[in-house]
Amino acid sequence: MTRLFGTNGIRWRPDSVGDQNFAVELGLAIGTYIGEGKTVCMGMDTRVTGPMIAAAVTSGILSTGCNIIDIGVVPTPTVQYGVKALGTDGGVVISASHNPPEFNGLKCIASDGTELAREEEEKIEVIYFSKEFKLARWDKVGRLSHNSETSFGHIDRIISLFKPNPDWKKLRVVIDCSNGPAGNFTPHILRSLGCEVLTINAQPDGLFPGRMPEPLEENLDSLMCAVVDAGADFGIAHDGDADRAIFIDEGGKYINGDESLAIFAIDALSKKKGKVVVPVNTSRVVTDSIVEGGGEVELTPIGSPIIARRMGRVDAVFGGEGNGGAIFPENMLCRDGMMTAAKMVEILATGDRSLGELIAGLPSFVIKRSKFSCPDQLKGQVLVKVREAMADSDIIDIDGVKIEGGDWWVLFRPSGTEPVFRVTAEAGDGKMAEEKLNQFKKLVEDIIQDLS
Repeated sequence: MTRLFGTNGIRWRPDSVGDQNFAVELGLAIGTYIGEGKTVCMGMDTRVTGPMIAAAVTSGILSTGCNIIDIGVVPTPTVQYGVKALGTDGGVVISASHNPPEFNGLKCIASDGTELAREEEEKIEVIYFSKEFKLARWDKVGRLSHNSETSFGHIDRIISLFKPNPDWKKLRVVIDCSNGPAGNFTPHILRSLGCEVLTINAQPDGLFPGRMPEPLEENLDSLMCAVVDAGADFGIAHDGDADRAIFIDEGGKYINGDESLAIFAIDALSKKKGKVVVPVNTSRVVTDSIVEGGGEVELTPIGSPIIARRMGRVDAVFGGEGNGGAIFPENMLCRDGMMTAAKMVEILATGDRSLGELIAGLPSFVIKRSKFSCPDQLKGQVLVKVREAMADSDIIDIDGVKIEGGDWWVLFRPSGTEPVFRVTAEAGDGKMAEEKLNQFKKLVEDIIQDLS
């Protein structure tokens, strides 16, 4: 069966004939899955196509007799908070997260506030492709209501998890809100924690005029300069729907997501020993820090919904991904960029080292990545051939094929959303990482050529 859902929801460009019917039928499938008389919480990011898609999805869901509580333009984690706070049977987010402005998308949220598990997404896909929608009678169609208080509840929830006092250092912070909904959330939260806050790209604008929504280093020149010019203690960059946060140190240096993940893991383990859940492609800067901090590494397949659910099952003290997607169980079992920003404030305001000094104290590793075209129908065969070629190696195969080489590792993994195969290599220095990447990239290229 053709897939609708990728690693994090559905993404598409809503500017061709049939896209509006697609959105309506997505709503029909979701409403049929949730059920007549049930209720979903819905929100969207700032994209210009958001209201159009939300209206179409709303029409489909209401047609099945399923109710909607619309909480407006909010970050994705606010919808996840809303599902639990309002006691709904699920949630829908209209967002394409970090994708460029011409894209939009949709995520489904389970009744416990986590992103919907893959097996549940498959049930929606079956309904969608079979077109076996359950329409309600005219007097049983769903009801649409609006709730603007959920946003304030989410903000108050995060603030309540921190106890600032006069001993906290007063920090100056620059926040790049990515022209997304974070502009109405993160600055207020950090000011409530005693920070002096400066903002850029804080006005909501679905064209993303300030920068592209993904907080990559090449997109954050303005933030890096602003941190230095303002003499700030650090900077924060959100993605388009604010479920992630990337940091800039006091010198204007970009901090990759694995490094900040390591800092959060060390902090969590300093308070309570336990398991830390991370995906199989996580840098050793994180996994080594977990072990040194007295914690236990729990590896999962790639994807925040998988990480969040595993955290719940093993009662983890922390978890997350190396893309700025940290998950703090004391908050919610989901990525939350606002909570991530507040946690960094707590660490720096109560400690004696700057962000740059914390990073300098971490173990040093270099990751190199490459990707190349691979037809979808060959991906499984390529993985089989890779495993056969590396049969004498130490293999982890929970997601793709990962080879552990002692002071290096390499991960072979096909993309779940595009005809691409990825190879990632990590070592203690850039030269070895580059050598391993080139060595194993050639192996995959030769296999694809032979199969083709």
